[in-house]
Amino acid sequence: MASRQNPWDGLGLGPIDIRSGDLADLKDVMRVMKDAFPETYGEAWNHHQCRSMLCMPSAKLLIALQANTVCGFVISRQAADEEELLMIAVSSTFQGRGIGYLLLEHMLKDARAADVAAVFLEMRANNPAEKLYTQFGFHQIGVRKAYYTGANLEKFDAITYKTILT
Repeated sequence: MASRQNPWDGLGLGPIDIRSGDLADLKDVMRVMKDAFPETYGEAWNHHQCRSMLCMPSAKLLIALQANTVCGFVISRQAADEEELLMIAVSSTFQGRGIGYLLLEHMLKDARAADVAAVFLEMRANNPAEKLYTQFGFHQIGVRKAYYTGANLEKFDAITYKTILT
């Protein structure tokens, strides 16, 4: 387990531990997922989608823990020298404290160690996480119109991003 001092420790958050996860973490992943994603945008995955993805040999799960409580996760998958960030989530009570940053930093470090050349992701247009992604060198490469369907059937575009790992 990798432990790293959280830069927001003055808030009493303490160190955040980042570790690899697996299907045994699915219950905690789903709890964080439900809390982190409002139904408004239709971005959250259901239990079956998460389980199916985590059963794939190319899937990777990283878990963030604070005081042994799962507070965030990232799911990705690798194919050849490319990786796709599929989902990143932080429980609402832990958002804005750098946990998403630590998860993404750890995921990209692992990708570099696995000789990944490029990482892709897709997110809803106007998602505040865009600021996080641009800090790590992601830039927009495409748009999928009306990709997400929200709870009231409203449609939202998806923006595709890419970063090159050097």
